[in-house]
Amino acid sequence: MKDLQEAIEKICELKGECNALQIALGALLRSLPPTMLDQFESEYAALAEMARVTLINSDRVGDSVISAFDLHVQSMSSRIRGAR
Repeated sequence: MKDLQEAIEKICELKGECNALQIALGALLRSLPPTMLDQFESEYAALAEMARVTLINSDRVGDSVISAFDLHVQSMSSRIRGAR
């Protein structure tokens, strides 16, 4: 039971960290001028695609990880477009 509690606490810690990073990204996106926002969006899309290919070709990454990655990349892409 102790291991389960520790796992739950770690998951909560990671969720909090993820939320803080999302807020930081939102602030960064709002502060970028439009030309830099365009460049950021383009770089993000390219890096996300490279990361996706790496995940797909890894024998240690399950489908659920790839699905979660795709979902969060799509969400982040929407946030980037919404910052305009």
